[in-house]
Amino acid sequence: MLQLLFHPRSFGAALWLRGLALAFCGLACGTAAAQSSAPPKSCPAPQRMQALSQAPITLRFVGDLVLGNSHLVENIPAEWDAMYFGQVEAYLKNTDLTLGNLEGALTNYSKTLKVTGTGRTYAFRFPPRYAKLLKDTGFTALNVANNHARDFGEQGFADTGDNLRQATIAVVGLKGQFASLQVKGLRVALVGFGFYPHQNMVQDLSAASQLVAQAKAQSDYVVVTFHGGAEGDDAVFHGNSNELFLGEDRGNAVAFSRAVIDAGADLVVGHGPHVLRAIECYQGRPIFHSLGNFVGVGGLSIRSMAAMTAIGGVQLGPKGELLGVEFLPLRFSERKVPQADEREDASHLVNWLADNAKFSGQFLRVPANDASRKALVDWAAKTVPSAKVRE
Repeated sequence: MLQLLFHPRSFGAALWLRGLALAFCGLACGTAAAQSSAPPKSCPAPQRMQALSQAPITLRFVGDLVLGNSHLVENIPAEWDAMYFGQVEAYLKNTDLTLGNLEGALTNYSKTLKVTGTGRTYAFRFPPRYAKLLKDTGFTALNVANNHARDFGEQGFADTGDNLRQATIAVVGLKGQFASLQVKGLRVALVGFGFYPHQNMVQDLSAASQLVAQAKAQSDYVVVTFHGGAEGDDAVFHGNSNELFLGEDRGNAVAFSRAVIDAGADLVVGHGPHVLRAIECYQGRPIFHSLGNFVGVGGLSIRSMAAMTAIGGVQLGPKGELLGVEFLPLRFSERKVPQADEREDASHLVNWLADNAKFSGQFLRVPANDASRKALVDWAAKTVPSAKVRE
């Protein structure tokens, strides 16, 4: 606290009032000037994820999970249970919290308004027993604010929530709500967003900020996860502007992510474009702009840019302080499940996107084997010709 001393014998009244005004202006205006000129807060340099973390608290995240569709669900072989996460299960289990985006319904209800069977429109439905499979794999929370959660109407959506809760998996993304978990004494809030009116919407920055601020007031650490953005190879790049896909407004990922961090979010995890995107650091807090697909059995593409995926994570101290950022590069097998990425193409892609970002910001580069970098960069530049590559 600034303490002001006044001796009337030493200063005239007018001079004292002027000095008092300047002092208070210096306190307020100087702080504003310092904030505007201060360097941006940094994030820890990312590290390659290890199956076992030595951090006090570890949170890990994946993108879109599709484990069947309306035609496949009745005929899924039992041996597939071990196939979905077989090569990555250790990374999902050895955490204190694992969150993904469940892009479909866990239900036996089979009626959908979608016209399926053409190969162009999908209704994603998974056996209810997969709730236990997801729990046993390590998932503690799943986001349902996306464009496939209601593929089987309100009945299928309600069944999904019921099945997840019975498996003690937290449901994230309900309208006007956030999930709260106790993680080793740390109060963690998970807030999910999509781009439809029946969801918390990425387009409504005011409402999003209010909900996040509410979550922060009741929590030590706030994770925001969102489903938004355009799709396809070109979608690896995005600007600080609204994205449209199939005539739908799918939000401005940059403005949304920064707004929720300003409101109190400590971490933002995106999905929806079905491809990886750059990792940003804003106000010392990480933004995984998109973690792409994670399991695509039942309809998701694994072609071209969609062939790569990853697990993202953060390491926290006991009070929620950010100790580390993790990244595990993965790619898809022919069965559309994640497997080891020996060339580390996913890491090179994320770094290439950071180097050629279409909006200004502070970006994080992840560790990668330099020997395989040029091949990926050359391929990426040819695959997305619209990119202005800076080498």
